[in-house]
Formats: sequence, structure tokens, C-alpha cells
Amino acid sequence: MRDNTLTRRQFAAALASALVPAGVSAAPTTSRIAVLDWGWAESLLALGIQPIAVAEAPLYGDRVVRPALSPDTIDLGLRSWPNMELLKSLKPDLILSQAGYGVSQARLNEIAPTLALPLYSAERNPLTAAERALKDIAARTGRPQAAIDYLQQADARLKEIAASLGTYDGRPLLIIKFTDDRLIDIYGAAGLFDDVLKRLGLANAFDGATNNWGFATTGLDAIARYPDARIIIIEPGPPGAFLQSALWQSLPAVRRGHVATIPPTWVFGAFPSAMRFAEVIREGLGIA
Repeated sequence: MRDNTLTRRQFAAALASALVPAGVSAAPTTSRIAVLDWGWAESLLALGIQPIAVAEAPLYGDRVVRPALSPDTIDLGLRSWPNMELLKSLKPDLILSQAGYGVSQARLNEIAPTLALPLYSAERNPLTAAERALKDIAARTGRPQAAIDYLQQADARLKEIAASLGTYDGRPLLIIKFTDDRLIDIYGAAGLFDDVLKRLGLANAFDGATNNWGFATTGLDAIARYPDARIIIIEPGPPGAFLQSALWQSLPAVRRGHVATIPPTWVFGAFPSAMRFAEVIREGLGIA
């Protein structure tokens, strides 16, 4: 029997280039899976299965980026309220949705068998939920070994990244995303990024309250409360030339040059988004 397990080098390359993991066969042609949540879409792709349809498929490429959807993936409309007539017409074998978000599982079950899995919930442990869901999706699609292989390689890669961060100066990170030029989302406890930072041995500077999605929306004054932090901006940044404004430049961390920008990374993602964040945060910190 051929060994389908990826090497570490192949796995890292797959994460970086958005290729489906090597050694995992394509989904059977009879497997027609529609996905209403990007976290489950990326999880399905990590197993080597291309969904036939995804909610807000065109925007997925801008926000999630990798792993990439096939260009011919059908757009199902809004994640919170997809085009139900279109979904029904596609006659999917399986629908993947996030439990507690959007259309109810009962209504989706009227169209096709639905696997509704929790990710961001009162449990407030998304990385564990993402791992559990990946295994559930793999079991439902007949790919249990693919999930085992992926998670083993992911764990090895996270350990490699953590080891490489031994040269980092240890400054805590303040991870933000601009909603406009006055409001930001700051990512802290109960968020995917916070879970990844823990795995990498990095400190999250933000110690404020967060919602079940692991962030708090606040004004720029919150940044000033963490003068010793390194600010990590998730692209896209603020509109216009705000980063050159006197207001921004007056912030202590900015004055000290403790700012880095990382490429778009899906803040409400599953395990592949966690891996992408680990890779881009390493690069953003200037670690080779």
C-alpha cells in the first residue's frame, strides 16, 4: 500500500501555495457537498475534497485566501441566508453548516442531509472545536485517515514554528483589524488566533473581555493601553493615509516602531486558517 502521509516540506508548501495536500485522492464524482461556512469549506479542502458550492464563494478568496476554492465553485449567496432554491436545485449529497449560525439544520435537512458543527460558541475553544470538526467531516466523507495525517503534520509544523520563534524578543502581540479609521477589532481570549499564539508560545497582549468569537470592538484608545505591545495589523488596513496620521503616529507602540502587518487571514476560520495564521505571524515577526 502506498504511503499517503505528507512530508513536512510538502505540508508547508501546501499551506503556502494553496494546493490540496499531496497524497490525498480527489473526492468521488458522486460526492456533491455544499458548504455554508468558510471554516468548513477550508476544512473540506484540507481533506482533498472540492465542494461543488460555497456561500459567498467569490469573497472567500479575498478573506480566507488559502486553501483555494476551484474557480468553478458555485456561489450560494450569503452565508447567513443562502439562496435556498439554488441549493435545492444542486441536489447535494451533503450540506455543511455551522451550528447556531444562519439557516437551521432542520430546514437544511429538508434539502439534503446536513452536518451542522459548532466552531465559535460558548465553549470558547475554537481550535479544539476545529480539530474535532475536521475529524467529523472526514468521518462523514469517508476520509478519516486524511484528517489524522493532516493534524499530525499540522502539529509538527506548529512545533517547528514555535521552535523558530526562539529568537523573538518576547514582546506581547496586540492583534487588530480595522473596521474603519476609528474602530478596531482586537483579538483575545476565546479566539482562534489566541489559541494559536498559545501553541506557539507567544503572549497575547490583550487582556480585555471578548465575545464568543474571541474579539472586542473598540476605539483606538485601547491600543494606547498597551504601550509595550507589538501591534499586528491584519490586512486590509485602515482607509486612506490613516497610518500616516498624527493620531496613529502618536501611539506609543507606533512611535517605537513596534508594528507589523500580516496578509488577510480569516478571523473566524477553522484549522487551515489557524495554520495560515501561524505561518503569516512568523513571517510578520521577521522570523526566517
